[in-house]
Amino acid sequence: MSKITFTMKNDAGEDVLYSSKEITTRDYRDYLVLNDSLTSDKTEVEKLDQQLGFIASLFENVTVEQLLEHTDFAKIIEVFTEIYAHLVGDVDPKGKK
Repeated sequence: MSKITFTMKNDAGEDVLYSSKEITTRDYRDYLVLNDSLTSDKTEVEKLDQQLGFIASLFENVTVEQLLEHTDFAKIIEVFTEIYAHLVGDVDPKGKK
């Protein structure tokens, strides 16, 4: 199992490093459910809300509201891409490539 980290500003505008809980097979399953639902007939806002909810669920101390208020869109895409890479095994947890 591995963890994901990313930096996000707090309410005071300071950069804070956040670390996810251990990423498990259940998280991968939850990702697959999310991915299936993103292909359905939902608005882009609904899809973004689902993605943010999934990201927040991987961290004990991160909320959707924090992600909305303290990250830019490019950073969210980067975090989601890193999470996907961890879930599907594109990242070596020991850092070797």
